[in-house]
Amino acid sequence: MPEVFTWIPQKGYSVERTPNVSVVKLGDGYEQRQVKGINPLMDKYSLTFRGVGSACRSNSAKDAEAFLKARGAVESFYWTPSDTGVQRLFVCRSWSMVKTGPLYELTATFEQVPR
Repeated sequence: MPEVFTWIPQKGYSVERTPNVSVVKLGDGYEQRQVKGINPLMDKYSLTFRGVGSACRSNSAKDAEAFLKARGAVESFYWTPSDTGVQRLFVCRSWSMVKTGPLYELTATFEQVPR
């Protein structure tokens, strides 16, 4: 069973939603569109986590990065976005860490995956 990502991102983040649709061009500018698969709308979140060292688990960018490193973009994890309030399964394929003095800032992209 996948682990649960418990760190809380900064309040400002973006979400990208791209419906999975098959398009058939019919000519004369007409086209037919149809939903592909049983999960046609998967979310992609761009998130930022900030924290000072490992002082507080719920706000430590360093600990959140350790969680992502342990999964290595292979294992999925559960996370609950604040805009939906619904726990879903995600994978993080890329992230970056910036350290400025004692402050760590983790920027990550969470992509929803099918259960």
